[in-house]
Amino acid sequence: MVLLAGCLRDTPERARIVESRVQRTVAGASLDVTQELRFSQTMRKALDNGIALRLVYRIDGCGLDQVTTLRMRYTPLNRHYELQQDGNPAVRRFARSGALFAALDRVRLPLRALPKTDCSGTLAVALDLTSLPTPLRFPAFLSSDQWRMVSPPVAWPSISPRA
Repeated sequence: MVLLAGCLRDTPERARIVESRVQRTVAGASLDVTQELRFSQTMRKALDNGIALRLVYRIDGCGLDQVTTLRMRYTPLNRHYELQQDGNPAVRRFARSGALFAALDRVRLPLRALPKTDCSGTLAVALDLTSLPTPLRFPAFLSSDQWRMVSPPVAWPSISPRA
């Protein structure tokens, strides 16, 4: 466990949440997240070779403790990149990896409930190394400088005045 904790320390130079706002939606509420993610050459190469990468968002506070994941993959036969939120059948498709990475600059994460106005919590994002194919997992934990992407936790505020 100590080894895994060391592998998962924050990497603010690679993953940083810039801003997050709660928005009312038709379905209830969402957390709009503006972030800066810098994928290493190794991560990009894996994605280009058809290996799916998963980003895990941990939302804590206001009784909304939840985990939301985004899955990215390249489909060589169709020659496009895909971005899909787990549990959501909708898939966004991109012709180029640059467009996929640009789409990750701002993501919308559904919330199970609309939090109270005076409520706040913490939010963090990490690349899920355990979702990598088995032959890549161990090397990914050992080459953490190439594979580690963990944002420092940041506070997410109450409902945006624009909501």
